[in-house]
Amino acid sequence: MSFDQECLREIMRRIREQTHPLVTIDGPCASGKTTLADRLAEMLPAAVVHTDDYVVPHTLKTAERLAVPGGNCDADRLLREAVLPWKQNLPVRVRRYDCKADLFLPEEPLPDRDVLILEGCYCNLPEIRQEADVRIFLDIDRTVQEARLLRRETPESLKRFHERWIPLEEAYFEAFRLPDAGCVVINGET
Repeated sequence: MSFDQECLREIMRRIREQTHPLVTIDGPCASGKTTLADRLAEMLPAAVVHTDDYVVPHTLKTAERLAVPGGNCDADRLLREAVLPWKQNLPVRVRRYDCKADLFLPEEPLPDRDVLILEGCYCNLPEIRQEADVRIFLDIDRTVQEARLLRRETPESLKRFHERWIPLEEAYFEAFRLPDAGCVVINGET
């Protein structure tokens, strides 16, 4: 996947205008968020935190919690561990949650960089986006999204995407009207 060079230059310009910026990259699954985060991290350089490491542990995934838009993300932990220390110029130490093993991995420091990128769906929940300096939203056509999911997922996991994860993402985007006017919107189909 490649991104339009002019678009990348504009994003880089916006990021470089900031001091110690927090960048969010949000959008639907398979839209290219991780690819863009990795690309920007190399170009800047930047540290990257993935919201997939901040999903709610299985024991807390109640129907009530998942009925709340964005409830699949442990936004409080993401704020405590990454966002607020970053904004206060303190060292950032993260504990990734491995949802397949259902356990928290040991705490680890983020590399010392001038930019922090939060990558993944739910990184524009209100309590997080108010701290962001540059917000990016990747948009994608459903046909392209489906083709990418078919390439990377097993039949069982693809079924979970259709039955659970995509509807949760769509509810989050709708509830918080994403992308909003504060987002740089990029077509993730290239």
